[in-house]
Amino acid sequence: MQSGRLSGVDIFEETDRFTVIVELPGAERDDISVHLQTNALEIVAYAGTREYRRHIDLGFPVKSDPVITGNNGIFEIVLGKV
Repeated sequence: MQSGRLSGVDIFEETDRFTVIVELPGAERDDISVHLQTNALEIVAYAGTREYRRHIDLGFPVKSDPVITGNNGIFEIVLGKV
């Protein structure tokens, strides 16, 4: 998989990791949960009355310890490749 863009999502693939930048207007860090599946990432957030769900097929297995940073609706999720 190469770097790409989905609606509100930028994906950058590097040798040892993926970096996902996701826009979730109105959400804060505590509103977000990340679920890892085989070769995929699901992001779920609840911000007030809004619910966000993003399913991203990464094409590679990833480690189960994502690092999530950000605020004000813009978040970076870093996932190491297995």
